[in-house]
Amino acid sequence: MSSQLTRRDWLRASGLLTAGLGLSRFTPANAARPNAPLVSGFANEFAFTDDPFEKMSKLKVRLLANENPLGISQSAKDAIMKATEIGNRYAWAEFGPLKKLISEKEGVMPKNILMSPGSSDILLAAAEYFAKGGGTILTCRPTYDDLLEKTTKFGATIKAIPLTKDFKFDLPALKAAITPDVKLVYIVNPNNPTGTILSPAELEAFCREIAPKVPVFLDEAYIDFLSPADRPMLGKLVAEGLNIIQARTFSKIHGFAGLRLGYAMAQPDMLKALHQYIGAEGDVSITTLMGGTASYQDIAWQDHCRQENAKARDYTTKALTNLGYEVIPSYTNFILFPIRMKTTAFSNQMFANGIGIQTRDFNGQPYCRVSVGTMDEMTQFIDGFKKVVG
Repeated sequence: MSSQLTRRDWLRASGLLTAGLGLSRFTPANAARPNAPLVSGFANEFAFTDDPFEKMSKLKVRLLANENPLGISQSAKDAIMKATEIGNRYAWAEFGPLKKLISEKEGVMPKNILMSPGSSDILLAAAEYFAKGGGTILTCRPTYDDLLEKTTKFGATIKAIPLTKDFKFDLPALKAAITPDVKLVYIVNPNNPTGTILSPAELEAFCREIAPKVPVFLDEAYIDFLSPADRPMLGKLVAEGLNIIQARTFSKIHGFAGLRLGYAMAQPDMLKALHQYIGAEGDVSITTLMGGTASYQDIAWQDHCRQENAKARDYTTKALTNLGYEVIPSYTNFILFPIRMKTTAFSNQMFANGIGIQTRDFNGQPYCRVSVGTMDEMTQFIDGFKKVVG
């Protein structure tokens, strides 16, 4: 059984793995510096040695799922409440206004957009579609493994290139690794769990060169945390007809993790192919859709969430650095850094202090991935971290 928790698994298990997955398979390392390229063969671990639901109920600080601690905007709340009046109806024409808003911002046509309950359904559909008949999915690791793990279950093979020494997707290496059997190139930007980003110009150049030969899937779940200067605007490539698939979610900066809303941008034929494997728009509730439409227009709330996230992230990064830990620079709402304890011991002690985090292991080096909460929550995290590491 895999110990990795995907977004879909999180929903299915209410955020929890079954008891017993806290048994560590990891080898601790003395060094705290992440000075080697991260490679394939890592694990994501929740440390639950007894009843996981009881563990979660005792958490004081929940920093393990990259949720928006500020919640949804007031405008979204108002829209959801109003939409309950038509909650007996399926959403049909109501998709139009949101698709129009997205198309205007991203430079695509409404026909290039497919709405879904979160982006997990899009990942699942792509996994099944591109894995049929075998073939290879090309990516870098470590990254978000939901699509990748599912493609192997559907019969595909994963070819994973190590990240660069600065923990980014290695675009030149990916380009060199393309062979006739590669059916999809999968890129997560910003990357999870490293929090790193690619140069917009380099990513665009890569897509322009590769997409005419092999489809490129861009998982952009965390893109809304980027400043405008750092954000690649690649909808224009879709508009130009290139075989690009962009997956987005409202679960992060919009705070819709429990409401479930996302979308894909791609060529109409590709969206039609993906739609064969999922309910997609038919699975989006009208209340969520109306809330999402309001949230998408609430730029002030998005800016506020982005700013507060950056403040808390910068505070945490500085605090960890002052404690002698080298933090991978993050552009997201989570931070990855190496720790000096076995992952199970670290996780159990953090949970004992009421602080929920995730741990991973790369190249025999244990890491902590902590979500960015409010400033108060990150202060509690640092206080608890000091107690645990001594």
